[in-house]
Amino acid sequence: MRYAVWNNKGGVGKTFLSFVLSTEMANDLPTRNVILVDMCPQANVSEIILGGNGNGGTEILDQLIKEQRTVGGYFDERISSPNQLTGTEEKYLLKAQAFNSNMPSNLWLIAGDPSLEVQAQAISQISGQMLPVNVWLNVHNWLKDLIDACSIKLGEDITVFIDCNPSFAVYTEIAMVAAERVIVPCTSDGSSARAINNIGSLIFGIGVNSTYNQVNFSGRARNFKITMPKIYTVVFNRSTQFNERASKAFRAMFGAIKNKVQELKDIAPSDAFDKNLYFEEIPDYHSATIVSSHLGKPLYSIFPGSYQVYEENPQLNFDPLDRYKKAIGRVLSKL
Repeated sequence: MRYAVWNNKGGVGKTFLSFVLSTEMANDLPTRNVILVDMCPQANVSEIILGGNGNGGTEILDQLIKEQRTVGGYFDERISSPNQLTGTEEKYLLKAQAFNSNMPSNLWLIAGDPSLEVQAQAISQISGQMLPVNVWLNVHNWLKDLIDACSIKLGEDITVFIDCNPSFAVYTEIAMVAAERVIVPCTSDGSSARAINNIGSLIFGIGVNSTYNQVNFSGRARNFKITMPKIYTVVFNRSTQFNERASKAFRAMFGAIKNKVQELKDIAPSDAFDKNLYFEEIPDYHSATIVSSHLGKPLYSIFPGSYQVYEENPQLNFDPLDRYKKAIGRVLSKL
């Protein structure tokens, strides 16, 4: 199964959720290969996987970018060969443990690259060409082609997580074509509620002026009979809790978001939502996420105690850490 972790709103915790779901699944299911694809130009999840954003991951990523062993490097090759595979796809699949011993042995990374932003204009121009007639489809299949080739190398038992950028730029469109399901993280604010409508319009064309049907993503995807990913779960992220329940203010906002999702589901195409659509709440525990990201250590290897983060020594306590891990476990149990 291939999951895109995406919301049109920024700051909802997509990157860390992508990291924690991929690493926890790999640890829980050692016979399954898990591929984490970084499709965000900030490449933050790559830094975490490669050693932590405070522990060497940034330097390793910089070197991979120079060697063009990133998704940006692959797209550079496809810009020169937009309509056929390059034959070099496997070189972009990185064994995470080879760079960071903290990572599970069955976790693989397709590293991110800031050049995605620079490449976006060229990719859009290529996909907009008149000939060959299927060039738009070929370009939007680039990531799918890359994942397919890597999956052949690893075998059939594979789960893919794609960390997406909030912007619905062409590289996010390419990520959606490669995905089968969408995990939508939200936070407790009005912007997250409004972003639900954006998801409907950007992926499925709901409420979009018919003038744009032939040129927007959803319209062109329909013309090429591309199966859109289904919205599978909405995660209420960073919930402030009291007595193991979201506080009243958080419950109110999460209720509003849930209503927005239901409203969208009522008017969406029948295949827009997975039949097992569910909602999950993850409590806020910023200290654990900061420690894990800084050190490049998966959540399963983070325990109560004191950790050094730059010049500070934050303390992780048992109860909030345990609640956070259990919530992640509930999400994983449905994937």
